[in-house]
Amino acid sequence: MNNDEICNTLLKTNEAIRFVGVLGRNGDLVAGGHNSGIEQLLTPDEVKMSIHYAAKRWETRRNMSHRVGNAKYSITEYDKVKQISIPLSDSELLLISTDTKTDFKEIIDSVNQILGKNYSL
Repeated sequence: MNNDEICNTLLKTNEAIRFVGVLGRNGDLVAGGHNSGIEQLLTPDEVKMSIHYAAKRWETRRNMSHRVGNAKYSITEYDKVKQISIPLSDSELLLISTDTKTDFKEIIDSVNQILGKNYSL
C-alpha cells in the first residue's frame, strides 16, 4: 500500500478524522489531505507550520531513543483537535488529526489493521 492509499483509507475509516498526512525525511508532506466536509481550522500557511512543528517534535523524541527505545506513537490534545503522530519508517511519519471526542485507541487500531503492524497501547 502506498502513502496515498494509506491516507485515503484512513480518512474513510472514521468521520471524525480531519486530516491524514505522511511526512518525509525533511518534514515535507508527501501524501495526504483533509477530510471533505469538515471546517478547516487553519489556513494553508498555518497547516504548513503545524506540519513543520510536528516533524520537529518527532525529531526531538528520537534524540533519546538510544536510551528508552523507539517511540511508537504520540498524541497531543489541543482544545479543538487531537494530533496523533506514528512513525511509518525511519524516514516517514504519519500524522492524523481528529476531533477531541475521538478515542485515539480506535484510530491506532485502524492504523494497525491498515498497515498490518502492531502499535501496542
